[in-house]
Amino acid sequence: MSRTIKFRGKRFDNGEWVYGNLIIDDSGNCEIVDYENNHEIRYDIRGETIGQYTGMNDRNGKEIYEGDIINWLSFTYGGNGFVEEGRVEWRQVEGCYVVVNRIETKDGRESIQLLIRCTRDLKVVGNIHDDHELLEGGKQ
Repeated sequence: MSRTIKFRGKRFDNGEWVYGNLIIDDSGNCEIVDYENNHEIRYDIRGETIGQYTGMNDRNGKEIYEGDIINWLSFTYGGNGFVEEGRVEWRQVEGCYVVVNRIETKDGRESIQLLIRCTRDLKVVGNIHDDHELLEGGKQ
């Protein structure tokens, strides 16, 4: 079995996203290592922005990472379609990536769905680091 394991994080110096292998040293400093023309390039990144690639892409071919905000087409039992939205997280208890919906349930907890169950028409619309207002229902 072969799968792509890679990470992303925001650079300290300019805030741009970089993608590649992740290194965290004993002091907690984080680096993303990328290779261009057989040369290793290391970027110091902000640890709180690290996200792993889920192995899935959205409908436009964009890679889906932890921390992404996605939406997808969902259907009711009657066949009516509607768009749902949530953030992608790894959950240790479930042992998989899940989507946490921003709409809370009646008992005050967030709704959780397995990422694999949301695959119909997935679209990355932002991420939790750059698009906070999406989680609060602001920006569309």
